[in-house]
Amino acid sequence: MILSRNFIKDYIDLDEKKTIQEIAEDMVRVGNEYDSCGPVISATSLVIGEVLEVKMHPDSDHLHLCKVNIGKEVLEGLKVIVAKDGAILPGRVIKKGVIRGCVSNGMLCSIKELGLDNKFLLKEDIEGIAELGEDAIVGENPIHYLGLDDEVIDFELTANRGDELSMLGLAYELGAIYSLKVKDIDTSYSPILEKDNNFSIDIKTNRCSLYLAKKVKDVQIKESPKFIKNRLIACGIRPINNVVDISNYVMLETGQPLHFYDATCLGNKLIVRDAVDGEHLKTLDGQDRILSKEDIVIANEKEVVGLAGVMGGFNTEVSNDTTSIIIESAIFDAVSVRKTSKKILRSEASNRFEKGLDPKRTYMAMDRACHLLEKYANGKIYSSSYSYDKTTSLDKKITITTSDINTVLGTDICQKEIIDVFNRLGFVTKVENDAMIVSVPSRRLDITIKEDLVEEVGRIYGINNIQGKLPNLPVKAGSYDKTTRFIRNKMVDLGLNEV
Repeated sequence: MILSRNFIKDYIDLDEKKTIQEIAEDMVRVGNEYDSCGPVISATSLVIGEVLEVKMHPDSDHLHLCKVNIGKEVLEGLKVIVAKDGAILPGRVIKKGVIRGCVSNGMLCSIKELGLDNKFLLKEDIEGIAELGEDAIVGENPIHYLGLDDEVIDFELTANRGDELSMLGLAYELGAIYSLKVKDIDTSYSPILEKDNNFSIDIKTNRCSLYLAKKVKDVQIKESPKFIKNRLIACGIRPINNVVDISNYVMLETGQPLHFYDATCLGNKLIVRDAVDGEHLKTLDGQDRILSKEDIVIANEKEVVGLAGVMGGFNTEVSNDTTSIIIESAIFDAVSVRKTSKKILRSEASNRFEKGLDPKRTYMAMDRACHLLEKYANGKIYSSSYSYDKTTSLDKKITITTSDINTVLGTDICQKEIIDVFNRLGFVTKVENDAMIVSVPSRRLDITIKEDLVEEVGRIYGINNIQGKLPNLPVKAGSYDKTTRFIRNKMVDLGLNEV
């Protein structure tokens, strides 16, 4: 899971003075390992310049001499737009020099030369120099202008922490470390008082415990806002269009995968069922998949339209011509999704389904998607919803005492400090005499017994703060005769070999 600093700032007020490296190390201290951290764009000495004059190089049919205003001085002979003398780009350093008899003080850059992966780029981003908008200020930092001045941490999370496969989950973890409150996300929208009585859902498998569907009409397919695109890029996901990007954005935000179907192609009924051996599905990547009864599928009355928890079908893909969509937010059996994904395809969605999902987030993700579709795709959300819910999303209540915690950890932490740890984690604690009744939010699927709470106290209180102690045990001298060992060691020291 990749943490984007710009993304997570929406949910928690991190100290701007803390470096990304410090944040990463603080997360390690409480048990979250990471592979790497640093800026999204590592290129240096870049500046926004304005080309004042372009002419052909006298000794080349493809090189140009450019006069560029970079806010401080006018330089002649630049080859690429924004990199100054001394700029460090991925795989190269730009230095002032002479090329075919003409002085070169730097070069003009394409977006690709800044270090972004090709999957995030258009053809013109790769082949041509970057052309910034008229609002770009000469002399300013182009990385900031592009909105790519972000920093990321790539975490290698343990299998039991599926709650951290979201920005909200990571925000709760950072909130516990720094004693900060996590902000609510905006899930408000204004539904149209209109019902679609022609649509229905039918759940025919016990491997789907929660299924929500909602219809949105009059959506306008267009380019996503810059902040959505840049946050997807920072997290390693390629932007496509505003509607598809919103589904990925909400998944990163809440940890709940969504799928959007083109409602026109889907038909009037959505069925969740077990696949039939030998059944075929062409998935969104254009591959023909042969299914088995171990797989869970989404179908209409004619054909399969999606592979539950893994990938949608090509036949109901959201395209530039889509005007109405069906939103799917669901929980499928984790073991089934795991088997299917291993056999067919590992995806961002399957990774989250495999580790288990919080039913509350399933509802939250649906409302969040409606909010964003209304705001950025001009969608009109029907007031009617379609739901199937066999889950229990009540918070777990676990009783534990101060003695239980201190006996395991070997500490003398007082009850007040323990309750403070639980509060920082977002757990509600009720005290009854010596016992603490801890209400654990449903988002923390990994906490089920009191020993899990002991672990939480230990890691948030800080393993480094636990003083090492020798065991208090009765000790007596052993009766083992060491004479033979002493003679052997002494003879080896004299250079003899034992045979």
